[in-house]
Amino acid sequence: MLGRTYKITAILFSMMLLACNNKTTNTAEEPMLAPDTIAVEAIADKPAIKETEIAESPVVDVEDDEMALKDSINFAKFEVGTVATKTKAPIDFSSYPEAKAFKTRIIEGYQELEVNFAGHYVATYFGCGASCIMGFMVDANDGKIYDLPLGEGKMCFWNLDRAVYLSSSKLFISSICKRNETDKDVFYIASVWDEEAKEFKDIDEKEFLISKK
Repeated sequence: MLGRTYKITAILFSMMLLACNNKTTNTAEEPMLAPDTIAVEAIADKPAIKETEIAESPVVDVEDDEMALKDSINFAKFEVGTVATKTKAPIDFSSYPEAKAFKTRIIEGYQELEVNFAGHYVATYFGCGASCIMGFMVDANDGKIYDLPLGEGKMCFWNLDRAVYLSSSKLFISSICKRNETDKDVFYIASVWDEEAKEFKDIDEKEFLISKK
């Protein structure tokens, strides 16, 4: 039993020696290179990198976009005969009882302003919230109060101007608008004052615009 164990041990020891000798022989066949030599050879094996020419970016002149207003408002088409300059009549709040809710603003505007619309009316307006204005006009002849065509339905989100009118014309421009921030074209929300009916009537912009050619 001991003889067999000794024999197996001897065989294993011989195999270990043989494996070590083979490893030493293989290592000797491959000469070791210095670190610097390895680095040089690795670089030499790679293809040379060509320099790429960098093209200059083209310079583009960008002009600021400007609103192209091709039309003008023809206030003269709705001109009144004369503009009143006489002393203004006292305000008649009984003609429009609901206007008393804005009594202070109406009185201040009437006292501070001269006739500024349709020959004998004093128009005044004020804010009523975000992007909203409202107002009234008082007849300087008899003090009666009327609504101005402002407020809901007469405003737009992209306003260029609002409440545009003249003392010598019955045309009232509620809003000059564009449909979005970058739009070049504009549209108008407007009314004309009917002196006989004592009311504003909507009017199409084609009735008062003059195209600039």
